[in-house]
Amino acid sequence: MSEAKTITKNAKSNLAFTLLDLPPEKRMHMAQFYAFCRIVDDIVDEPGMTEQERHDALTRWEDIITDKITPEPGIESEVHQLVTELQLDTTPMMVLIDGCRGDITPKQPETREGLLAYAYKVASCVGITSATVMGASEKAHDYAVALGYALQLVNILRDVAEDCRKYERFYIPLSDMELFGVTHDDIRNQRYNYRVRQLLAYEAALAEKYFCEAEELYQQLPVEDRNALIPAQAMSLIYHNILTKMADDEYRVFERRYSVNNFRKLWFLLRARLGTVEFPSIPAITDWNFFKNNSEKADKK
Repeated sequence: MSEAKTITKNAKSNLAFTLLDLPPEKRMHMAQFYAFCRIVDDIVDEPGMTEQERHDALTRWEDIITDKITPEPGIESEVHQLVTELQLDTTPMMVLIDGCRGDITPKQPETREGLLAYAYKVASCVGITSATVMGASEKAHDYAVALGYALQLVNILRDVAEDCRKYERFYIPLSDMELFGVTHDDIRNQRYNYRVRQLLAYEAALAEKYFCEAEELYQQLPVEDRNALIPAQAMSLIYHNILTKMADDEYRVFERRYSVNNFRKLWFLLRARLGTVEFPSIPAITDWNFFKNNSEKADKK
């Protein structure tokens, strides 16, 4: 078994599950790309490395995908082969590495614009390259960006306690925390109160906005692109279900980590293949201007 397949199999991620829909060659290519994403993320998070060692390891991957150095046999060669064989634009991969590099010495975003800039680097860029690897055209770019925002926002909500406890990272914008009177100590001490619940619901509504936007963009794509992106649509369903679970449970993220079992994942994969994701309870995109207004008000405090 290739090293990429081993990394993907051992990760047991939602993305790895949705790759079941792909034909063997594209599944192998996505396993190689997923392994690359997993490795650069682990470089930042795994214990036992100094900051300089983490930066050096990320720089090595930059040099591998841009063909500046000869890759070692194994996963380095597999990723290099992927880039060469598919003639991938390595810009999104380089931006992803830059986003991971920022987590070595994390800085909380001040505003929602800062949050989305970070989400673009670590999630939307993954989506852009994934869409290419899965066989979609450049028309899928905006869809990949919107879905990347949605998925990353769910990750941030679900992992808010773990990110603080393990890494002292705060991804929810400072302006949003101030808007609801939530302090860093509220998160550190896992104070489950009304203000925290309202803040998390506010962030969840932004995620809903981007799920809705991604679905609208998906429906506008040519049928060939929609077929190629079925695994991405399955990811949308899985992560939206996680978001719904959190909302129904009033965002008890300090007490539990929300997930989806394999049976439901398989069902969502089937639903994605059958057609539209549909989020009927979400207001139209034009009804979401209040997010920008509220964010601007918070910025002026």
